[in-house]
Amino acid sequence: MNKYLTFSLLNILLVSLASRVIAFYFFADTHLVNEWYILVNNLNLKGVLGLHVVVGEYLAVPNVAEEYEVVLPSIFMPPLYAYFIFLIKYFFANITNYINVIIFFQILLSTFSVYIFFKIINLSENYKTSLLYSLIFSLIPINIYSAVQISSISIQIFLLVCFFYILRIYSIKKILSLKNLYFFSLLSGLLILLRGEFILFYFVTIIYFFYFYEKKIRLFFISIIIMSLTISPYLIRNYNNFETFVITKSFGYNLLKGNNPEFKVEGNLSFIQNNYNRESLTIKTNNLYEIKLDDFYKETAIKFIKQNPEEYLKNYFLKIFSFTFIDLTSSNEKYYNLMHIVPKIILSILSLFGGIIMLRKKNFFQYLSIYYFSNIFFFSIFFILPRYSLILLPVQILLSLEFVKFLQRKFFY
Repeated sequence: MNKYLTFSLLNILLVSLASRVIAFYFFADTHLVNEWYILVNNLNLKGVLGLHVVVGEYLAVPNVAEEYEVVLPSIFMPPLYAYFIFLIKYFFANITNYINVIIFFQILLSTFSVYIFFKIINLSENYKTSLLYSLIFSLIPINIYSAVQISSISIQIFLLVCFFYILRIYSIKKILSLKNLYFFSLLSGLLILLRGEFILFYFVTIIYFFYFYEKKIRLFFISIIIMSLTISPYLIRNYNNFETFVITKSFGYNLLKGNNPEFKVEGNLSFIQNNYNRESLTIKTNNLYEIKLDDFYKETAIKFIKQNPEEYLKNYFLKIFSFTFIDLTSSNEKYYNLMHIVPKIILSILSLFGGIIMLRKKNFFQYLSIYYFSNIFFFSIFFILPRYSLILLPVQILLSLEFVKFLQRKFFY
């Protein structure tokens, strides 16, 4: 490898690290909030990963429990990030500010993600191109900002780029070593524990690569076994508590938050809070409380959709547009900052055309296109938050690169 190019890669990693350290100084979260604060503190105080504290026979509220209160085990949130925070708090709370330690690990993971992303591109492109697109990936403002927030997204991006790296190696070499199959399946399990819906995209992936791409059914089943073993402790925990084999149970809540008469692209939590008194729902405060509550939300959302299907179909396409391009009605003022919105729109346009073009030929980039569009269509069923675009950022840059190459071949060669 050319020494200058090696130094350039090192420079990119140093710039990535420095940009996140600067963001830490100006923008970093300083304490836990919302569900993470409740989950971690209840796990620490009561030994139960739970959101809801029992108030009465038919009322439980999200809160940090007192010593004498009962905490219901939760199935609402995926567990991996909560356990990550808990372990750091356990080992560092008596030594230093453990929130800073969380951010420190996220900064390192975010920086290392840039390196893995470089390796993905460099498998098929020259060093100069790989460096350029890795730098773009590194310096997208929301990617920097997210690393210093208490959010699972930095871990998710790290796991995703590792996941795509193994798939890219397989698509080029046509061979998946047992070691890489193990890591691919382990990464899949961790991503499912981080974001429960990833199980859908995992099955899309293995069906594509181990059946349509190359009929390697043995790899298909080995991967499922390893992935299942990875998530099985938590599945067993959920079966023992809730009599069901699922990672999370929040479909109804998310569906109602994004599909109600007071519609917002980013979801409307206040509609749920203002219109449904939990005590009046008469849901028994036992271990099945969250499941029954989520079932109520699901039935309510479906009822709204059935009453006015045309309106909710229009809203669905509005969410698709907002996810693909830009949310025209965001309540977050920082969303419209030019540093965020300009690169987002440029990447959105390039990756959309790249995704459409890459659908034509069976290869790694056809898979990325399927992954890209299936994420957009799936999440638009619910609601769209600004950070969701980060889930697709590595895919968008790779598809944008392919579209730029397509234009070069079309008009310059």
